[in-house]
Amino acid sequence: MAKWGSVKRRHIAVKATAVETLQGQFSGYGSTSAVIARTLDRMGLKEPLEHWSDETIDAVVNAFTDEKFPTVIALNKIDHADADKNISKIAKMQDPKRIVLCSAISEVFLRKLAKQGFVKYTEGSEFVDTREDLIADGDPDGGGLKELDEKLKTRIENLKDMVLYRFGSTGVVQVLQRAAELLGLVPVFPVRNVGALTGTGSEKVFRDCVLVKKGTTVAECARKVMGDAPLAYVEGAGGVRVSEDAIVSVGSNDVSFFVLFMFNSLTFLDLILQGWQSMKG
Repeated sequence: MAKWGSVKRRHIAVKATAVETLQGQFSGYGSTSAVIARTLDRMGLKEPLEHWSDETIDAVVNAFTDEKFPTVIALNKIDHADADKNISKIAKMQDPKRIVLCSAISEVFLRKLAKQGFVKYTEGSEFVDTREDLIADGDPDGGGLKELDEKLKTRIENLKDMVLYRFGSTGVVQVLQRAAELLGLVPVFPVRNVGALTGTGSEKVFRDCVLVKKGTTVAECARKVMGDAPLAYVEGAGGVRVSEDAIVSVGSNDVSFFVLFMFNSLTFLDLILQGWQSMKG
């Protein structure tokens, strides 16, 4: 605030616009005139810059920070007994829409057990199945999972009660989802096996992901994934042709299969475009 007087006097003397003056002040933060303009448009300020109050200046700075540096607040360690108290305190000071509750150690634990063959775990969800669960559901082989000792059983049950059943997931996947949404990005999942939905060098489904900006067309998405390889045509689910000008969007289809055929190698790449909600299922 100490320098605002000189900033205001110069603004008046050179007859600058608010965007030009603020760009001069925020350029050190990597700002652009477009970012400043979006900030002011979002605020809907009508008052000339030279008449701004201290409160208005503070609001402009905060709005610029939100526009230039969008932030997701990941509140980790929700598996702790006193998590609710700490979450409440932080939620009163921050925008709840920015907050994602998570337990990174729970996510690591479940992925490790799944990799070792002890559980079947759907990442980003509350679903964790043990051998006993699958046998009870009618699978006599228990999904081929290993038997759990009492210590592991207890840890899994405690994790379900403290994290999964209370919050719906470990929250780790949701942090990434929220960040992509905040940045206006759409996830695209390239796979090479349309039947198994697996990518290059992996047996896991949807393991490869490319993020593209909202408004990206199918053709632009293809170039991002495949480079300058010639595109013959694009096919959707059921063999329906898809326009190259079609916009890639989140949740427009549960799963859309875009098959990109390359003239030069006669190989193909299946692009799976799927909304975040579909990933959970």
